Amino acid sequence: MQSRRSVGAVMFLVTLFILQSASQLAINGPSNVEVVDDINQIERVYFELRDDVFSEAVGTYNYNEFLEDRLIQANTIIGTFDEYGLELSRPISAEWLQPRDDLMLVLASNDVNLKDVRMEINALEGLVIREYLPPSGLVLQGTQSALNKAANLESIVAVHNVPLALILQAELQDVLLLQDSESALLGERMRIEGWFGENGPEQTVSFSDESSEVKQDIADVVDLAFDNIIQWDIGRYEGDLANADIISIAQQPSVSVIRFNPVFEIQNNNARSHMKINNMATYFTTDLDGSGQIVAVADSGLDEDHGDFGTRVVANNDVINDGSTADRWSGHGTHVSCTVLGDGYRGGYAGVAPEAQLYFQAMENDNTGNFQSPSLNSLINSAYSAGARTHTNSWGNNGGFGEYSSESRDVDDRASNYDRYYSGGEGLTILFAAGNDGPDSDTVSPPATAKNVITVGMHQNRYQGAPDYIMQGSSRGPVDDGRIKPDVLAPGGYVWSCRAQEAADTGGASGSSTWYLEYTGTSMATPNAAGASAMIREYLEEIALRESPQGALVKALLILGAEDVGSRDIPNSDEGWGRVNLRNSLAPPDGQGVWVDDRSLLSATGNSKSYTFDIDQSGDQFKAVLAWSDEAASTWSSTQLVNNLNLEVTDPNGLTYLGNDFANGRSTTGGNTDTLNNVEVVLIDSAIIGTWTVEVINANHGGSRGQPYSLAIMGHGINDLKPDLVTVDDGFLIDIAIPSVGQETELECVIENTGNIRSNPFDVTLEVDGVEISSQSMELGGGSQRTLVWSWTPQTAGANTVSFIIDKDDNIVETLETNNRQDIIVNVSEPGVAITSTQQIQQLQNSEQTSTTWQINLQNTG
Repeated sequence: MQSRRSVGAVMFLVTLFILQSASQLAINGPSNVEVVDDINQIERVYFELRDDVFSEAVGTYNYNEFLEDRLIQANTIIGTFDEYGLELSRPISAEWLQPRDDLMLVLASNDVNLKDVRMEINALEGLVIREYLPPSGLVLQGTQSALNKAANLESIVAVHNVPLALILQAELQDVLLLQDSESALLGERMRIEGWFGENGPEQTVSFSDESSEVKQDIADVVDLAFDNIIQWDIGRYEGDLANADIISIAQQPSVSVIRFNPVFEIQNNNARSHMKINNMATYFTTDLDGSGQIVAVADSGLDEDHGDFGTRVVANNDVINDGSTADRWSGHGTHVSCTVLGDGYRGGYAGVAPEAQLYFQAMENDNTGNFQSPSLNSLINSAYSAGARTHTNSWGNNGGFGEYSSESRDVDDRASNYDRYYSGGEGLTILFAAGNDGPDSDTVSPPATAKNVITVGMHQNRYQGAPDYIMQGSSRGPVDDGRIKPDVLAPGGYVWSCRAQEAADTGGASGSSTWYLEYTGTSMATPNAAGASAMIREYLEEIALRESPQGALVKALLILGAEDVGSRDIPNSDEGWGRVNLRNSLAPPDGQGVWVDDRSLLSATGNSKSYTFDIDQSGDQFKAVLAWSDEAASTWSSTQLVNNLNLEVTDPNGLTYLGNDFANGRSTTGGNTDTLNNVEVVLIDSAIIGTWTVEVINANHGGSRGQPYSLAIMGHGINDLKPDLVTVDDGFLIDIAIPSVGQETELECVIENTGNIRSNPFDVTLEVDGVEISSQSMELGGGSQRTLVWSWTPQTAGANTVSFIIDKDDNIVETLETNNRQDIIVNVSEPGVAITSTQQIQQLQNSEQTSTTWQINLQNTG
């Protein structure tokens, strides 16, 4: 199939992340452009991007289920619950250990899978499952009688009260250990949040059964607790604490979280201003230019008429309601936006995706210069609704290192929601800066601690050591539950980009040019990675012709091409999976191919899907990356993975490699499966010839819905497992040889899958003379047949063309696409006397027989 670009090989000039500076582009601009030669001239790398690099990874499902291997306990931020009670992991004052009457923690038996336990509980009236606390805990909210019924279910082995301390953020718990701390907190800026339900934040709780009712609007609680109230979203409030009785607030059924108001900051290095009068540093110049993509940037403000954005700003939104979207302080938002998609109008240098459009969300209060954050739920929803499919954020929390915060949960929920292709989600790639608090470990701040985002650290951009030098200030992982962060590195040290003309505080720079300035920080690395992500999405849509790719697939492809920095030691907490290399992601070396799948779903523990590859060239790399947008975790939990998928790769000799079981930067054997991360990688340096099997296994399904995933595989080989759906030529039957107009007629056809794997569901359509009569949906295993029966009432006399068409909309990838249709001519008579018989053919016993009996029916069809 032709792409919208060239059908043949496409030549790209790419300025790679592996390089050190910027190349000058011929861009029409004003006469007063700044063009200064860079002493560090960039290397230009040409490579051919073949149309046939990317292929569909076709696999076969196994719908078997097995029991989950999990402990009967619940891991929380205050300690571990088991069958016998709570073992605290931190000090908690006795008053905060008293229970919430509307809540109950149940521990599920490991003789029953959590999916089945959830179904039992959901069948009860008057309650709802509020939180999942891995591996076996579920927090229920409801009426007392409903909670009692749940406690008596056979699948529940233990029941515990829910301490009020779980409502509190960890930092707030620390403060409340001090004497008279409640009074000391009066006037402190804080947040109260309602519950997070199946469809996002909730304003009210309402439960009832035959004996009682629980009902409350969180606004009524907030009015008694806060002064100077701001509502950021449904059930999300900020205000000054006006009531010292925090325990009474925590006891209210509409309240799920009480915490300090988060303080956000831009992720610039403290020594960020290295002003030089030269060019704006960029990293890609390519025919993949971001066209057709809308990138959302949430940041301080925007100098919209700078010149480098042209007319490509689709919206510039004041999301904190301070009445301004200007970039009056550091100019951070303008710098970040221009790094993603500036076109070089003022200086002859383009950003990463210079034809992309910008949806901007201004978060800086112009009166104070402080960052404020609305609910990330609403922030991301509004960007997605405006058409943005990449959302980049060069800011984070000032503190809370490693913590899974409410903001982390919000972005996980939105990424998971928009990656549900089966519900119409079109995919969303969300990026966050890791922070600039390195080189110590555990310095990644929320929301970059979220599972489903691409968390970006920084390597040096220019000067000696670039690009294989990880900047000291780049925040390091792991995060609190042990997950790998950052995910990747991108250029963030000494980055030139647009200068907001109204910016009054550019960090005490020693010099500056009119239109550009230099900053250092993961703030600068993140828009570089965002531009690369937008181009990957553009490639998938325009060249690979894959509609609505999952955000998880873009993440998988960034990691597929990432390069180890320095010595071989990925994955690690300094660089994650390495520095971004777009060439490796889109045009792998030595003619290797890339196979992708982001349209598969595993719904229960034990489900799996396997893919077979015939490697036909030895000695080159074979790499598989599995990524999935996991369900949002509970902020009460100390571990965040909800649905645990495993990646297993088996070589032709039967040796199995497990995802993330690495030594010296490559896959090894003998280790354990990963139970923490929602990215798993297998990397073989030198693949042997033969059949390789890649399997994705649902090892523990703790969530409430099926889990889609994305898989990206690179290597030399052929993945030829495909269905091939055909109509069987002699399978057509009609109950009336020559039906009359208006006479109901029964037709039969036979559909066969001559391929080697089971098909996904597809439609078979009955048409007569090109007009659709009806359709039937089905799926077929490899080598199997099915007979379909149809009812047809002819409308016109004469020769009618009856057609059976398989997969009319070409949704199924098949070995052959030219054998999906069968056309039969059926003669139809005018209304009159119709002759039918149960014996279509009468055979005489011998040639001398002079008479026979033939039962026929005559019908007046007029």
